Amino acid sequence: MNKIAFSGILMMLLGRLVSAELPYLRAERASAVYKAGEIINFRVTGPVSGATYTVCDGVKTSAPAPLADKPVAVKAEKPGFILVTVNCGKKQDGKPAVTYAGAAVEPEKIVPGTPDPADFDEFWRKELTELRSKPMQTKETPVPAKCLPEGLAAYSVTITRGDVTATGFVTFPAGADRRSLPGLLTFLGASKVNAELAGTFCAANGLLVFNLNFHGLENYPVPLADFRKTPEFLAAKRKVAGYRHKFADDPHKYAMRKIFLRTVLAADYLMQKKEFNGKDLVSYGGSLGGCQALVCAALVPQVTACVSQATAMCDHYGAKAGHLPGWPELLRNVPKAEKSAACFDVVNFARRVKCPVYMAVGFIDTTCPPASTYAAYNAIKSPKKMMHTVTSGHGGKCLDPKDTGVFQCWRREILRELTGNGKIQGR
Repeated sequence: MNKIAFSGILMMLLGRLVSAELPYLRAERASAVYKAGEIINFRVTGPVSGATYTVCDGVKTSAPAPLADKPVAVKAEKPGFILVTVNCGKKQDGKPAVTYAGAAVEPEKIVPGTPDPADFDEFWRKELTELRSKPMQTKETPVPAKCLPEGLAAYSVTITRGDVTATGFVTFPAGADRRSLPGLLTFLGASKVNAELAGTFCAANGLLVFNLNFHGLENYPVPLADFRKTPEFLAAKRKVAGYRHKFADDPHKYAMRKIFLRTVLAADYLMQKKEFNGKDLVSYGGSLGGCQALVCAALVPQVTACVSQATAMCDHYGAKAGHLPGWPELLRNVPKAEKSAACFDVVNFARRVKCPVYMAVGFIDTTCPPASTYAAYNAIKSPKKMMHTVTSGHGGKCLDPKDTGVFQCWRREILRELTGNGKIQGR
């Protein structure tokens, strides 16, 4: 057996292990990208006994049908994404045994579910004017050296302006020269309630990194795994419970107002650090972090590049355009937010970004469906690139280990750019 054949068999076996002995489906075309009118054949391997599948095109979902040891054929009818969901009953722990396959249909033609709102710019102009009319107060507390890799320094930071408080950790090479470091703003996903000492891998590459706690809660400079065991973690979760939907019909009370303004505070803070080189500022995140990264790029013109992966808060009105809206499915959960949702729709921020943007979607992402992220991507007028990861859901793991997890996309490219070794250029 030659090395190529052996490698192919090994990867197939690894794929089966990752899928936990569930059937494995994947579009026959390697890219899994099709044109309207084409037939998408999803190849099936692995056990099929007792399994059923449904097909969703973003509007309608088919009735369950038995899965057989033959391709599942789906006609690509319109721009969007096809999601095949395979149900295999329950696991030993009682949880559903489910796996997925996805394909794109002319994704560059996906359009948002709502036009650009006339009052969007005025709303955020007033918010930024009010924020910046107040003095910025900053408190920095050194992080103990034992919590850091050798050669790095960090501070636990609290920034206050008016009624907005932002917290997080800034990390950088100890003893860095004045105006010597590119700046990187990293934003957390929705499951986090406290900033981590994330970004140390970036700081080790000669960067000035600020990791924002989007809730503005008190920082705890311990590993997140340890923090989850503390009473403080449980208290923090209770304090912000329901934030994604609570008061969504009132733009001045909705938690996303302050969450978005905190991205501005984070950028303002990082740009005034003496180590910042004054020219390179990247916003970076996945899921709700990807949302914050795009919002920051839209509200802070000094941002020179943006990385936004599996972006949340995209296209709240997507159902009107025939595709699934993104997390947190705002209008399904809060119908009375029909008017105010536009102020917090990342599609509308994307329309206003001026710097290069690098985005990524997982084809089987059911948390931030790829069509919603594409609605934002297609609204961007500045230079942009999209990375596809066909077997990635919402996270770092893929059904096929050869694929790149959606949260790992662009990481190396941005590091190369910020360390002077890349080709991606900011403004």
